[in-house]
Amino acid sequence: MDKILSKAKSGIENSLDKESQTLFRNSSWVFLSNFTGIGLNVIRSIVIARGLGADTFGAYAIVVAFTGIVQEFVNLNLGTAVIKFGAAFQGEGRNDKLAALVKLSLKLSAIMLLISIAVICALTFLSYNFFVPRPGLQLFIILYAIASGSRYFNSISTGLLRLFYRFRLNSIITIIMDLVETVLVVLAVFFYPANLDVFFLTIIATIFLNGIICNVMAFIEVRGQLGDLWHAGTDLISKEISAIRTFIISNSLGNSLKAVMAQGDVLLLGILAGPTQVAFYAIAKKIGYAFLALTDPLMQSIFPQFSKLLAEHKHAETRKMLKKITLLALLPAIGFTVVTLFLREWLFTTVFGTQYLESIHPFVFLLFSAVFSAVTFWSLPLIVSLGLVKLRVKVYVIAILAGSLIAYFAIPAMHASGMALALLCMNIIINSIFIYFALMKMKVKHAPATA
Repeated sequence: MDKILSKAKSGIENSLDKESQTLFRNSSWVFLSNFTGIGLNVIRSIVIARGLGADTFGAYAIVVAFTGIVQEFVNLNLGTAVIKFGAAFQGEGRNDKLAALVKLSLKLSAIMLLISIAVICALTFLSYNFFVPRPGLQLFIILYAIASGSRYFNSISTGLLRLFYRFRLNSIITIIMDLVETVLVVLAVFFYPANLDVFFLTIIATIFLNGIICNVMAFIEVRGQLGDLWHAGTDLISKEISAIRTFIISNSLGNSLKAVMAQGDVLLLGILAGPTQVAFYAIAKKIGYAFLALTDPLMQSIFPQFSKLLAEHKHAETRKMLKKITLLALLPAIGFTVVTLFLREWLFTTVFGTQYLESIHPFVFLLFSAVFSAVTFWSLPLIVSLGLVKLRVKVYVIAILAGSLIAYFAIPAMHASGMALALLCMNIIINSIFIYFALMKMKVKHAPATA
């Protein structure tokens, strides 16, 4: 058996170019953590959906979306900047500049965390009834915001681990925290069924615990490279600060708009159709988007690799790698689509219960949306690596306006399926434009100079 596996692995590696092999090596541990996460996430989803009930689960999903959108708008996403500019600093042999960038990122994250909490507190007291259809959750929203905001620091820690290709440690931390969260959630729902207060406190506790472990372990892992450089002042990156600031602002706005698409669908559906339809939609999206666990590790691994390849002007190698990984993603995507479409009714009625049977309608649109995103998973990392962050913002604005218009007219007639259709249209618009402009820019850069 070992010989067969060894030959199969050797055959796959021989069929890939050098950069694709590097990508899959870097992604192997992330694959493991994601597949473990899929299993644990399914368990949590079943327990939460059955234990809370559709209406309560929908209210919880709306609170998470409300908090997530607000915090993403003031999230500078500094982990991405650490990777992009850190790769350049490493190329110069200037880890002292990287240390200065990390120190600056930590300070900015602390400031933005306080701002996000203040904004959420204000919105909670001024417009609670408009966004949240369930009374009495104000305190939990604020506590959840404090816990969730600590993820700003997680982004920096994860960015450092990915920059140094420490995917193994990052994946181990993810597996452990997924397991801890699953155990705590199962216990909370088992002993306190349909109790949203206890459930919220459990989720808040796991987020805090996750943040502490993630940041401490990341610091221990990289202290060998940066441990003697923490005294470095931000004046070391004074020449690069303008480029860093421009990238952070544009990339942050792009990620904020991405969050609007990722979580704004829940808010919009909740406002137009109510929490029960949100529950149907959320369950359908969770199952339909499960396939992204296959390509998400590649997305996480490919950004630092893109950053280094493009910094070295290896555009031909990059294009060759894109062709290989797109074909490899397409084959399992087709298989996953066929199997899940065939089993969709059994999946929702048997596993989640007959109360979630209506989820099969939005599921079809969400499944195609996820598969399209998975096959073109590399488009966003490539756009960011090429520095096309302003284009990203423009495309997101166009997609959000188009999607909102579709949702506004489709939800009253199609309910959750209307929102799912709008999300599918947005993903097609975004990734198609990203791919076109990214390939055009690489083609221009690779073209030989003319007299």
